[in-house]
Amino acid sequence: MPKASQLSNEEVSKILHLKLLVKTVKEISKLLNRSRSMIYRVLTRKTPYEPKPGFGRPRETDIRSDGRIQRMASSQKMSIREITRGSRLQISKNTVHRRIKESGYMIHAKMARRLPLSKLHISKRLHWVRNLCHMVIIGWLSFPMMKKNGTSMDLKEI
Repeated sequence: MPKASQLSNEEVSKILHLKLLVKTVKEISKLLNRSRSMIYRVLTRKTPYEPKPGFGRPRETDIRSDGRIQRMASSQKMSIREITRGSRLQISKNTVHRRIKESGYMIHAKMARRLPLSKLHISKRLHWVRNLCHMVIIGWLSFPMMKKNGTSMDLKEI
């Protein structure tokens, strides 16, 4: 669930100042465009107002390193792996990819893990698959005949 919007110290001081000027909670909420419950919470709090601490795992990178990662990717045309190795932090490739996507002005897709196959390798793979299918079909066709005749035949004999 997302965190509720936080009040700044300036807004808290405005709320307290307006309450001293004998404004109602309804008037304060309209002036500051905040909910009445949030205004009540600030006014009835016994301790000084402090925003809630963040939750979840802390970020590995700060704003400065985010900018450095984005510059490496855009101006220096470095790959994600090169950026990961070149950064001073211990960060993963996914973190680097996430920071590049967060920049907004750059459109990146995940890089291919392998190079595409050459025409020679494609033809060899197709040849291998055809031979395999041929052997399987012959094996399936000859299997019922072998059972009927009661003989055993190798695929090499066929």
